[in-house]
Amino acid sequence: MLEQLEYYEADHGSVIVMETKTGAIKAISNLGRTSVGTYYEKLNYAVGESHEPGSTFKLMALAVALDQGVVSPNDIVDTEGGVLSFYGRQVRDSKQGGYGQISVSEAFEMSSNTALVKIVNDNYKNNPEKFVDGLYGMGLNDKTGIPILGEGAPIITHPSDKTNWDGLDLPWMAYGYGVQCTPLQVLTFYNAIANDGIQVKPRFVESVQSFGQSIEVFEPEILKNKICKSETANALQNMMRNVVAKPHGTAHNIDIPEFALAGKTGTCQTEYWIESDRYISSFVGLLSSG
Repeated sequence: MLEQLEYYEADHGSVIVMETKTGAIKAISNLGRTSVGTYYEKLNYAVGESHEPGSTFKLMALAVALDQGVVSPNDIVDTEGGVLSFYGRQVRDSKQGGYGQISVSEAFEMSSNTALVKIVNDNYKNNPEKFVDGLYGMGLNDKTGIPILGEGAPIITHPSDKTNWDGLDLPWMAYGYGVQCTPLQVLTFYNAIANDGIQVKPRFVESVQSFGQSIEVFEPEILKNKICKSETANALQNMMRNVVAKPHGTAHNIDIPEFALAGKTGTCQTEYWIESDRYISSFVGLLSSG
């Protein structure tokens, strides 16, 4: 992480490693930049910083759409030349001209903004409550409840909030804008998908010991027995594997034969009112041997 922060002269970054079945946090690191360009453990960004996740949120959007049966992985979506317009604002694909007609799975693997927006907007524009209630039902509007002070609060506006909801919220949500969550909250959701829908609480402490003897043990804690159907989790696992394994996947460059890698890339423009090239970049990965 330090190498990448230095290369891009990034403001800060964080890395978290979680064990899928138990939720045990095996490693966590947060580095912030000083005024002279060096890095140190400045703030706990992983736990405390809520921000727009960008394309990593496409997993959440598809989890709802697949689980509610409005689409299936093999359905075809027209990316409409790579540009969609809503109330004078445009959604664009990173590939000029779009990706043509692609499957729902390919839309995720290629990270097509227009395809995800079409999937969500076409199926929920007349009933956005159904989509947002689906996100809420998967726990995305809740903190993880870890025993560390300062956990950032997720923000997902509900259509019933007439003060803050407008016509852009639904399409923008589909690709991770207009919502906020912390890196740890994003990881906890992805971990649940990797765990066949079982969501476990992040666990920083396994036991408290005195003179070599355990005086308190903290067992794995399940937050939700099933955030989605097993079929939904399996379909999303396959898509994440293809993000790395398939040549068209956005993370194909990290594929290696020694490990079964899967995941999702995310890029979110931020502070665009200051300058146009400020981004939050992220990757949520799943790693297993063999």
